[in-house]
Parts: sequence; C-alpha cells; structure tokens
Amino acid sequence: MAIQLTPDQEQRIQAIVSAGAYPSTEEALDAAVAAVEIAAAPGFEGSQGELEGLLLDGIDSGDAVEADEAYWTGLRAETDAMAKETSRGSKHIEN
Repeated sequence: MAIQLTPDQEQRIQAIVSAGAYPSTEEALDAAVAAVEIAAAPGFEGSQGELEGLLLDGIDSGDAVEADEAYWTGLRAETDAMAKETSRGSKHIEN
C-alpha cells in the first residue's frame, strides 16, 4: 500500500528526524503509527506487542461486513441467545 503524505506532514516528520529523535523517517513513521494504535484502544492495558497482535488478528479475521441494521439485529439475537443459555447453565450449577 502506498501512502502519500502532505507537504506539512513530510516537513514535520523530517523535523523530528533532523532533531535526532529518530534515525530515519521510517522509524519516525513507525512510532507515529504505534501512537495512533494506542490512542485507538483507550483503556487497553496490554503491551504494544499484544495490541499489535490483536490488530493483526482483526486484519486477518476475514472479509469486512457492512454493519447495517440487519447486522446489529442478528448480533443482538445471537448474544441474547448466548446470555439465556449461560443463565440456564448457571441455574443448574447452583444448588
């Protein structure tokens, strides 16, 4: 995938590299992407490696689906059924 930076973004990255914060533009961009990943998962208490693994799992999980009203209705029905089954199971466990 090719990504094109705006002139302002290029200048900002180059200024960071020129200041010695990172040895290359690639490493500066990697750090920027890592910061975005962390910001996209507020409250996540795992490590950066765990977050990256979860993100890759999501990417590899299959084709995207459109989350329209039918999707959410079906998902609610599924989770409601799971909750009912779980509550039935817990009643059998309690004596």
